[in-house]
Amino acid sequence: MNVSTLRNWGGAVAVSLPKKLLAALGLGAGAEVQLKIKDGAIVLAPVRRRHGLARLEKEQRLLERSLGGPLGDQGWLDSPARGRESL
Repeated sequence: MNVSTLRNWGGAVAVSLPKKLLAALGLGAGAEVQLKIKDGAIVLAPVRRRHGLARLEKEQRLLERSLGGPLGDQGWLDSPARGRESL
């Protein structure tokens, strides 16, 4: 069990989360989390957003531009990972 201390941070109170705990959830600085109270405990959960087709198409165009041209099937397979995907 990890124990952290609440600290003043600007006009709020913050808690530091261990890197191993964040890594286990695939989270890092800037990740969005949802907070709620359940049975007297603070529950912090990752916000998982669904990717719409327009966003996926935009990301593909940006990737193609960065790699210098359109990607066929082999291009996708050879391109570096951009998230937590695996083949």
